[in-house]
Amino acid sequence: MIPAPRWVSWSIALASAAVIAFQLVVMQLLAVSQWHHFAYMVISTALLGFGAAGTALVLLREPLQRHYATALPLLYGASAVTMAATAWLSGVFGDFDTFLLFFDPGQVGLLLFLYLVYALPFFFAGLAITLVFYREVARIGSLYFANMVGSGAGAVLVLGLLWALPPERLPALLALALLLAAWITRPRSVPKAATVAMASAALLVPVIGLVNPPGPQPSEYKPIHAALLLPGAEIVHSASSPHGLLQVVRADAQRYAPSLSLQFRGQPPVRDVMFNNGEYYGTLLGRAGTGEVHLLDHTTRGLPYAVRDPESVLVLDAGAGEDVAHALGHGAATITAVEPHRQANRLLRDRYPEWIDSIYRDPTVSLLGTTVRSYLAGEREQDYDLIVLPPLGAFGGTSGVYALREQYGLTLDAFAAMWDALSDQGIIAVTVWQDEPPRKPLRLLATWRTLLEREGIGHAPAHVAAVRSWGTTTYLLSRTALSDAERGHIREFARDLAFDPLLLEDVQPGERDRFNRLPDRSFLEHVDTLLHGDPAALLDDYLFAIGTTTDDRPFFGQFMRLSSIPELQAIYGARELPYLELGLVLAAVTLLQIVAAAVILIVLPLFRVGWQGSRRRWTLLYFSATGIGFMFFEIVLIQKLVLYLGQPVYATAAVLATLLVCSGAGSLWSSHIAATRRNVLLTGVAIAGLILLYAHWLMPVLDLSMSWPPGARAAVVVLLLAPPAFLMGMMFPFGLRRLADSDATHIPWACGIDSCLSVSATALATLIALGAGFAFVMQGAAAAYVVVALASLRLGRPA
Repeated sequence: MIPAPRWVSWSIALASAAVIAFQLVVMQLLAVSQWHHFAYMVISTALLGFGAAGTALVLLREPLQRHYATALPLLYGASAVTMAATAWLSGVFGDFDTFLLFFDPGQVGLLLFLYLVYALPFFFAGLAITLVFYREVARIGSLYFANMVGSGAGAVLVLGLLWALPPERLPALLALALLLAAWITRPRSVPKAATVAMASAALLVPVIGLVNPPGPQPSEYKPIHAALLLPGAEIVHSASSPHGLLQVVRADAQRYAPSLSLQFRGQPPVRDVMFNNGEYYGTLLGRAGTGEVHLLDHTTRGLPYAVRDPESVLVLDAGAGEDVAHALGHGAATITAVEPHRQANRLLRDRYPEWIDSIYRDPTVSLLGTTVRSYLAGEREQDYDLIVLPPLGAFGGTSGVYALREQYGLTLDAFAAMWDALSDQGIIAVTVWQDEPPRKPLRLLATWRTLLEREGIGHAPAHVAAVRSWGTTTYLLSRTALSDAERGHIREFARDLAFDPLLLEDVQPGERDRFNRLPDRSFLEHVDTLLHGDPAALLDDYLFAIGTTTDDRPFFGQFMRLSSIPELQAIYGARELPYLELGLVLAAVTLLQIVAAAVILIVLPLFRVGWQGSRRRWTLLYFSATGIGFMFFEIVLIQKLVLYLGQPVYATAAVLATLLVCSGAGSLWSSHIAATRRNVLLTGVAIAGLILLYAHWLMPVLDLSMSWPPGARAAVVVLLLAPPAFLMGMMFPFGLRRLADSDATHIPWACGIDSCLSVSATALATLIALGAGFAFVMQGAAAAYVVVALASLRLGRPA
């Protein structure tokens, strides 16, 4: 017996919500176990599963249609079981670790296996949904509506679930929605005892996943792994949210010594350390003792307080409050701490204030749970004498694992906003861990040089100072020129702590590496060129890309030049080269494997059904361009909206929900419009025009509401993205309808081509954005829709 139509619609909504929510959960799990949220990889994996399902339906449509009543609930059940069992399946052959990718050849196979494991739930759910579409095509309008609404609801619902439950429990919880879809579509002709037995067996895996889920294992090269190896180390607090997995580690041997001066004679204090997704978030340092000098005054981070006595201090990305306590120790009258991790804020201000000596409850301190850019874009009650950013990098380097991370707090646009927030005597302070070869400090100085030129300041050295220790360098950017007395204070600070003045307007060669010798003095020449000379030649010829980062290319940690790879390989060797920028290399490897998997699982099987008819190249062009254009637009929006919404998970949820629901509405509306050449051409051109408009004006428009509350910003996103999404949703059904009238044999190929290119375009968009910027990728999306419009003129039968 075929299930009732209403239950089929509900089953599609449930399955769609579950698989979209599962995408966001996988992003969180990968952020905990690896170094990045990998939104592009997760989305491409989901598309791979759905694309392979479409191809499977083409090959198996007759038996699946014949056994439709039985196949549908079984497919839902298979999706539920594989979703709930993802954590166990992904570790069958060992855990994948990004850092071992080029030391252990088996990691490449594990990465591919990971794609396939994550793709399984999408494959089974996608096969169930497309089977319903194929079997009940007469109701395609209402069914597609249920699919899109369910998808949008899942993207929003998972945000609440991430606040309520740890991410490792959510695959099992979401699997219950798929089992419910299986139950309401079960064939009534099957004996009740058999149905109950099968349901109980299927339910066992999600129940185990809810009760005793295997948690994500952080890479052994993540900071939390090393902390937990200390004698007696224990996790004294653990909680998850959309911001990540927040953990506090306590150990008697866990001492805080952040590049302390070699003149320091005390004992580094034992302190608890907070980690977010296994990465260092902050040390629970607290205040200095009565009459004591704050510990950070024995590091280069004490430099701004040696130069001036700031009354008002702004601490950006305040974390666990080390810099807030430092400012309190120097008697600042007002301190504003901006920290977007609201869960951490509540923990340290409300639940365990004693962990940091109640500094977030001090009447001098205002703790704001917003993003850096949202705060800087809003109205401020005062300007600041000192703006402090969190330290960049880490002791020993980061192996380029942050190359793919959007860092909107370090772009030229961000520093311009900070500059506007300074008082007349204001200073921006940034501390950088030394890296080898030098990259981060050079990019920082290049950005500051560009900022000063924009502000009409021609003599940069008068406004910049830096002091270097054996591990860190603190850089100061002053709104007014540093005076002779202030330069004297800097020299005194450096001399007392055995530091070296790196940058001063009148610095002498003998001062710069007196206490802390540099292995390569060319670094001194480079910083001088960036401030004193013409930096153009250095920026062009340096082995790494160290130019200014902007909101269009906010990847502060991405330095690799493709043209420099042969020379770098000769210097460092083929095995070590990837670890100069592991994030970029992983993106390239991901692209290659995703393309290969898409061709094998989606395109090659279609050769069994053949491809007859004329005008195949126009079918290829039309559906390739729709896949590329849509995904280029989607991936760029996710990366851009990280700035606007503050978190990758929020950005991904907002983009997926809006694009899926609105493109679904457009697809439904397209059934009321004739798929003539003129209509398809005009729609394609309109989409291309909107994308070009968004490429140049989206962020300026969003900037107007950057300081609004999160709910209002989410509403703005929906309003702005709805028009292009609605039109994009019309193009795919338009193309299929034109093929159906003349070249029906092209339809399976059209679906397969669109899926294959969509899968590939996710990783490709990220790589292009790294090198050329978001605007260029958006222009590529617009060009793709122009190709769609032109190809439509020759697609199918003339109409």
